[in-house]
Amino acid sequence: MDLFTIFAYWLTLFSIGFTFLPVFQIFEWRQRGTADGFSSVNLVLPMLMMFCWLRHGVMTDNQINILLNIVNLVIFALYLLCFGYYQPKRKYLYGQVLALTLSVYVIFAYVDQQPIEESADIMGSIAAATQIIGLAGGLYEIKRAISLGHTEYIPASLQFGIFFLSTQWTIFGLIEGNYYIAVANVAGLIVNLITIGLYFVYPPLTWRVPVIGTGPQQKKKE
Repeated sequence: MDLFTIFAYWLTLFSIGFTFLPVFQIFEWRQRGTADGFSSVNLVLPMLMMFCWLRHGVMTDNQINILLNIVNLVIFALYLLCFGYYQPKRKYLYGQVLALTLSVYVIFAYVDQQPIEESADIMGSIAAATQIIGLAGGLYEIKRAISLGHTEYIPASLQFGIFFLSTQWTIFGLIEGNYYIAVANVAGLIVNLITIGLYFVYPPLTWRVPVIGTGPQQKKKE
């Protein structure tokens, strides 16, 4: 077993482990008694990317891709159920899930109509594009944090996890020569670094950011 294969297995396990980070957010919803104020965009948009990478994995017989995205989809579906349970205003969640379902159907139908020898590359391009489009959720969080003047609803553990995950997937994509993966993760890394930078400018209201040490704002006001 060569070093790259070991790295691929490690990255798969790390990615699956990363998927469990939002569990801490569920604990926070439970402690608060509500998910009001939190956004479901960052739970729904990644699922579009996962469906597309899963389809690409099936088309290219990439077992790591298949396993990783099946596990991720199941776990994120459970997160959505938890969010719906703690979220009193569910109409936006319903609309997002409906949009997700229609988007997956349209994308898969389009790929099925393409020539067989080109369909896998087309699916790879679409998967990378959906990963970049998924950054809209991160951009929305950045815009909202600036508008609110705090990062109260942006979990630090998730952002630090994204940093390490995106960095490793970028390296993996470059080594393997899969520039769909590399480009998509570089874009994600840029948005992630901007988000982490917000902790310095707009600290959370009620909690202290680990490692960085900024916040809480309310303590400063007292």
